[in-house]
Amino acid sequence: TGQMTAGKFRLRVEAEPGLFDLRLGEKEIAFVAGEGQTLRAVADGSNVRVIDGADQALFEAYETFRSASLARLVLPARAANAGAQASGNEAEIARLTEAEVTGYRAHRHELNDFTLKRLRSSPALYAASLRWDGDYRLDELAAAVREFATAHPKLEIARLMEERVARFRATAIGAIAPALAGPTPDKKTLALADLRGRFVLVDFWASWCAPCRVENRHYAELRRRYRPTDFEILAVSLDQSEPAWRTAIAKDGATWRHISDLAAWKSPLAARYGVTALPASFLLDREGRIVAKDVRGRQLDDVLAAKLGAAAAPEPKR
Repeated sequence: TGQMTAGKFRLRVEAEPGLFDLRLGEKEIAFVAGEGQTLRAVADGSNVRVIDGADQALFEAYETFRSASLARLVLPARAANAGAQASGNEAEIARLTEAEVTGYRAHRHELNDFTLKRLRSSPALYAASLRWDGDYRLDELAAAVREFATAHPKLEIARLMEERVARFRATAIGAIAPALAGPTPDKKTLALADLRGRFVLVDFWASWCAPCRVENRHYAELRRRYRPTDFEILAVSLDQSEPAWRTAIAKDGATWRHISDLAAWKSPLAARYGVTALPASFLLDREGRIVAKDVRGRQLDDVLAAKLGAAAAPEPKR
């Protein structure tokens, strides 16, 4: 609930603790509140801040750290890559794309570290969980979730975090990959189970994801080197626009398998695999077991050569 007084709102959370959105005209901001907390929203022109609550202070500290980490580890490579794209320098594009992806992974690791150090007992834990890397310090994150759920057994956010940890476990190395099925560009339905018996790269991507589009060029090379009966790619798009999805497939020469529910980040397909950032990929063996995650470029070449080397055609000169 809110009451406006000279550009300031008093907010009292009457719902259970969690992550909330505050909308003022066209402005929308997220905030965290614990049970029965009273906060203030301060409006100054187009800028709005929610202050005073102890849990909101932790959430603001997390968001400040997140922005600084992103600026330090990801944005320089992203900006440089944009320049390389403009000049058409393919080698530099590939190098900077890998630097951006590597930096983003380090960024998410830092967010996990911050979570475990600062947010364990706060509803801000749930806000941070939306960006967790499930392959880094997962046992510790799971313990933090258990502690929170034990202290707050009836909270919806506790249940949601427990489900998120379970999804991380379901897509760990060695696990049988969760089922996937969705519409293809020609309106048919394709299931991951239809590809059983081959090595399959399940690749989550989108037309707007620059590193994904760069990696598509590499996938096209892999498709030339390996027989579809030995190695297949199942690309799961997080696009919302069907024309954008189809155009990207055609432009990139992406002749492998594609599905999308065109639900963007609300896609149940992405949720099933715990995907919260792109690019994301899972390499499955012939039994459908996850044997590698987020391998790309030369690293993916090496893994496939070890698994399928006898079936590979000669690698083209670079």
